[in-house]
Amino acid sequence: MSGTGDVEEFAELLRELKGRTNRSYAALAARSGVSGSALHRYCSGTSVPGDYELIARFGKVCGASGEELLELHRRWVLADAERKRDVSRAPAAVSAAPTGPAGSAIPAVSRVETGAALDAETGAGAEPEPERLALVSASVPAPAPAPEPGADPPPWRRRPLIAVLALAVLTAGAAVVLLAGKALTSSDGSDGSSDDRLLLSSRCPVVVSMGQADACVHELQSLLARAGGELDIDGAFGPATQMRVVVFQLRSGLTANGSVDERTKRALYENEGKPLDTWTPERVTRRIREVFTEDPERAVGIADCASYLDPLYTLPNSNATRNWGVFQLYDGTLRKLGGTREQALDPDWNIRAAHRLWALTHDFSAWKACDRAYRAGSKGVQGAKGR
Repeated sequence: MSGTGDVEEFAELLRELKGRTNRSYAALAARSGVSGSALHRYCSGTSVPGDYELIARFGKVCGASGEELLELHRRWVLADAERKRDVSRAPAAVSAAPTGPAGSAIPAVSRVETGAALDAETGAGAEPEPERLALVSASVPAPAPAPEPGADPPPWRRRPLIAVLALAVLTAGAAVVLLAGKALTSSDGSDGSSDDRLLLSSRCPVVVSMGQADACVHELQSLLARAGGELDIDGAFGPATQMRVVVFQLRSGLTANGSVDERTKRALYENEGKPLDTWTPERVTRRIREVFTEDPERAVGIADCASYLDPLYTLPNSNATRNWGVFQLYDGTLRKLGGTREQALDPDWNIRAAHRLWALTHDFSAWKACDRAYRAGSKGVQGAKGR
């Protein structure tokens, strides 16, 4: 963990909150239910937790206000994205290549990745499985045995010289064809394409993803805006851009992973509709008040905390699930309600589903963090009025 950028900003806010308390890490750990060593790593910027709830508890123990908890959540999202980028860019270990008889090189067997997830705290990978290594080693061809003295040479060595020359000519011809094919690539890097689709050209990586900042991302954001998405076109691929990509992929029948591969690129260029169109925050607010007649202002405040009243707001969780829409309905909750991710992005369905959850307990316990933040903010407003 580099401890720079978004991770450092996240750690800086944690240190600021801790500094107000004049308590040790051990004392804060006992109150928040997080280990003292983990809190120290978070505050020093050497680690980022995979679950925001840990940080929310720490913030409340430190007396963070509702606005500070929202800012803490925003910084955690950015820091967690930076952590994932650092893990994905970690170089893989490769074994050295042994030599065979007479110094001939034997193809090296790379260290096999077992598919185990990297440790969220340390970034350490699992050791390769012996069975996997054995299988890969068995697939490496052994060097051909040397012929016995006095034995006839193999048939290919008895071929006439003309056959060998012909093979060389054919090989050279193939190389010329390949070079000619490369020469046909247009000078602007569009791989011979005349429609000038930047994302599909050689100037952009095969997959455009979080953390990238260049003209390719600017093009991506322009296409998302053309599809009806509300976002800043600044050329930087951050969480807001990823949210729009996820929704576009979901509504286009693609794998909704937030990374822009070739299928997503082509779908963006071929799209002629507005799949990212949705309600304005004002319309969302009106509908929440209509549905949550029992406590409309509190419901609006919780939705504002959860999604900023953005019906297309999506947040990833550390276990490969997501939260969706106005009230950030979790994938598991959607299954219990008999809904789908597509329905969760429909603001009317999302609001009515949230009211169904509320009706089970007649409180907002399904949104504990945002409910506490709302109540803390309400107390602050009431206290200011009293003064």
